[in-house]
Amino acid sequence: MQYIECVLPETDGRYHYHLPPDIEKKAMVSGTRLLVPFGRSWKVAFFVRQLVTADVPKTRAVLSLLDETSLIRPSLFKILLWISDYYQTPLGMLIKTVLPSGIHVVPRRYFKATSDAKALMLNTPSLIQGEIIGCLLEKDRMTEQELKKRMGRSGLGRSLAELKKKGAIEMFWETQKPSVKIKCRQMIALKETLDESVSRERSLQKSAPKQAEVIRGLIASGGMMPLEDFEGGSARSAVRRLLQSELIKKIEIPLNRMPRREDGPRDIGEIILNKDQAIAVATIKASIQCRRFAPYLLHGVTGSGKTEVYLQAITQTLQQNRGAILLLPEIGLTTHIAARFYERFGDQVALLHSGLSSGERYDEWRRIESGKALLAIGARSAVFAPFASLGVIIVDEEHDASYRQEEGSRYNARDVAMVRGRDEAAVVILGSATPSFESYHNSQTGKYGYLELADRVEKRPLPPVRLLDLKEKSEWLHPFFTKALFTAIQKRLDDREQILLFVNRRGFSPFLLCRSCGHTPACIRCSVSLTYHKEAKRLICHYCGFGTVSPTECLECHGTELNFMGIGTEQCEEIVRRLFPEARVARLDRDTTQRKGSHGKILSEMGRGEIDILIGTQMIAKGHDFPKVTLVGVLSADMSLHLPDFRSSERTFQLLTQVAGRAGRGKLPGEVILQTFHPEDIAIRAATTHDYLSFYEQGIKLRKERVYPPFSRLTLLLLRHPKEELVAAGAASLVTCLQRALLGDGVRILGPAPAPLLRIKQVYRYQILLKGKNQSEISRVLRIALPSWRKSFKGGFRVDIEIDPQQFV
Repeated sequence: MQYIECVLPETDGRYHYHLPPDIEKKAMVSGTRLLVPFGRSWKVAFFVRQLVTADVPKTRAVLSLLDETSLIRPSLFKILLWISDYYQTPLGMLIKTVLPSGIHVVPRRYFKATSDAKALMLNTPSLIQGEIIGCLLEKDRMTEQELKKRMGRSGLGRSLAELKKKGAIEMFWETQKPSVKIKCRQMIALKETLDESVSRERSLQKSAPKQAEVIRGLIASGGMMPLEDFEGGSARSAVRRLLQSELIKKIEIPLNRMPRREDGPRDIGEIILNKDQAIAVATIKASIQCRRFAPYLLHGVTGSGKTEVYLQAITQTLQQNRGAILLLPEIGLTTHIAARFYERFGDQVALLHSGLSSGERYDEWRRIESGKALLAIGARSAVFAPFASLGVIIVDEEHDASYRQEEGSRYNARDVAMVRGRDEAAVVILGSATPSFESYHNSQTGKYGYLELADRVEKRPLPPVRLLDLKEKSEWLHPFFTKALFTAIQKRLDDREQILLFVNRRGFSPFLLCRSCGHTPACIRCSVSLTYHKEAKRLICHYCGFGTVSPTECLECHGTELNFMGIGTEQCEEIVRRLFPEARVARLDRDTTQRKGSHGKILSEMGRGEIDILIGTQMIAKGHDFPKVTLVGVLSADMSLHLPDFRSSERTFQLLTQVAGRAGRGKLPGEVILQTFHPEDIAIRAATTHDYLSFYEQGIKLRKERVYPPFSRLTLLLLRHPKEELVAAGAASLVTCLQRALLGDGVRILGPAPAPLLRIKQVYRYQILLKGKNQSEISRVLRIALPSWRKSFKGGFRVDIEIDPQQFV
């Protein structure tokens, strides 16, 4: 008997089955989809490997083989095995994540009335059972969900089981075809040769002029035309008669559902590189030419021309007929930035991100898999683009925390890029003006090559940064809006230049405060205050979406002195429109970009000079190149400074430096006004001088003293449960199991402790942090402690394992 190991997307663990005789002789490769029995249902599973013996005394047989070959290339499957092992994330869930969503087969359980059903319906004492039989007699077959919807009832499981036992209904399973298919266009084409068709058209001119007209049109079009071109009644009738006479034929040709493309800058041809760019390009090209793994940190100040280095690296890769991947930190950036790459590489570019429709994503994935597209651009999941041969992976803004997948299959796309590059002999480029401490440290210790772009293109100066102390309330014109910022904006408007205003909070005000008793309305599901959205006239939780009408009096003391505290993008927009009524103002945040294409539309309008002042959150801080932007205003630089996270200072510096770098990127000089309550903070001070090196040297010293990454490895265990007392007890019990698994002092346990946000979506959260010299020792402790804890401590806990965590809130 032939045994196999497979994984399921819905569950953790690996399962053993045996192959029936009709499948046993078929060759299978890792990732091939199977249909297997699982419990009382059918499931789609992914084949992992063959086994000599199973680890259970009795195995069930595989039901069917769903693919002739695997949808995942062997080299990519190897990466998935590594991710599953390193990040301790379920392999089945990970495989499903990598494939386009619409490609998945779904098994469905159906119920059907038997020939005895009508007689049994008359004799059944149960009204519910009678209704079920009636529905199934009326409709040939239905799922349990369809029956629930049709009858308006829940809890039908017992009734269905009883009817099956009585012989009134039968149950069977079927697999539904994927929801997304190849889109085809119906065409009509000549069946005869060109000479025969010309002769045929002449012979039909008198007897069937409309048919002759169709053939004449096909001849003029090269022998083929879309069927929709013959929509008129007489034309359609002529086509039908020609098909019946077999003088023409109907065929289908595949169509690609192409994502919408933004207008990009015109390609001005070969650009003359400066000295630093030339060194970087030559170094990278040499590694690509050698077809060997080579990791590089491309450290370039904002506006230094990193994108041109990317373009030339990709050009070299495509000349070798190998694939290239460009990762971007935000989905919203993808379409806008891709415009420049479309201009250079045309249809060889494919987009891969969750903002596409299922059909678009499937077609783009198929173009990559077939070799028709050689450049994949997208957010973190694009690291899994199915290239047969990979030449280069570029991770732009490599420091960005959004490369970490926080839900479902957990991984860091930046680190996965490194492993994939190593395994597939590809060059990996990490690009940033403000590299993460870990990446910069790796470049200084020789783990990565270091390439620096020290100056802006054409020696343009970095914008000077003016620091304004918000504690000087006499300088306020409006809350968080100083007189100096007002004057600077007015000057740019008079000079017909553009302005970016950065506010790292959406909504109108971060919270509402009663001045009488100090009460702040909080979310009923989460441990956070509600944000006021003036346009919606509601208080909204930005974690779970709970919303309520904004009160007119305090819910605690019934006082009427309610004040909106802090500032968000919505309030900033209102102030700006009131102060500068003649200006063309737009806002870029999650609230204004919910519709598909809205993000790109706003950026395109900004690029065309149709917006004078663009207000936004982090969405405006990275990746944009607007030559007419000469002023960047940061309304409050402190919003991310004091989070309970050892990276909060680093993130503040990165964000401020990135947004400051949007100013003065063209021929006009730029200026940055940075407003803060903490002008003495080292992160803010370093951002005013664009001085990464001095900030890094101070920060890395503290990291070393406190043994934080890159001088240690961290793993965060986050326990969740609806009852706080249970999650606290469960966390304490898990710490005991972890302590038993320790060997020596290689791993240190911190906690348990309530998470900084104790409750989210009505679930309480406690966390445990493991700190060690190497990840393998931490993983060893987890593999011993977690199974032991799960056996001894029951309670329906969810435990998230965060390897190399990027967030602690």
